[in-house]
Amino acid sequence: MPKITSVEPQKKTLRLRSGQGPHRFNIFLDGVFAFGADEDLVVENRLVEGKLLDTSDVEQLLFEAEVGKLMEKMYGLFNIRQRSEREVRNYFRVKNLESRIKGKEEISDLAIELVIKKLKQKNLINDEEFAKAWVESRSRKYGINRIKQELFQKGINREIIEEVTRVESLESSEEVAQQLLEKKMRVWKDLPILEFKKKAYEFLMRRGFEFEVVKAVVEKYLKKE
Repeated sequence: MPKITSVEPQKKTLRLRSGQGPHRFNIFLDGVFAFGADEDLVVENRLVEGKLLDTSDVEQLLFEAEVGKLMEKMYGLFNIRQRSEREVRNYFRVKNLESRIKGKEEISDLAIELVIKKLKQKNLINDEEFAKAWVESRSRKYGINRIKQELFQKGINREIIEEVTRVESLESSEEVAQQLLEKKMRVWKDLPILEFKKKAYEFLMRRGFEFEVVKAVVEKYLKKE
């Protein structure tokens, strides 16, 4: 039976925006390096010096170690920004397509599902929190209709979309639309009224603002002028 002869911490640790990422370790069996493991794998399987492993144990550990490598890639991905579950699945779909083209081994469905499960357990995949953050960041530049469409494309459940966008008041939408329109007035200030209204409506509607909001903002601007 293989025996764990050494568990050595790896020098490099990924740093996440939320803090330091999980530590990784090199596992040696019978004096020979066998695989790298994250701290979850080490703790969950009590990988300590002197422990004897069955062959089936080693096979399972090797599989979970590969999952650990995928998790490292996920930490790097989430370090850039939060992701929805669909975005993570699309990431693996693209990676497998690239592997298929290059004739390399693809990531198994079992490994993908295990990674997604772990990400959910660590609250890295949380579509409701993702949607809230998306609304907060995008509502400074776009209307609620566009934001809803973007969330739908990200694979967010319609119930979640309606819930997180419900807090967006017409008043705050009007304020954002007004700010965007004012920036355009540097170019449009000398246009005839009808041409201005046409451009203003088209611009704000493309930005995803509701018709009532667009109408109110344009009329308010014309009255002011």
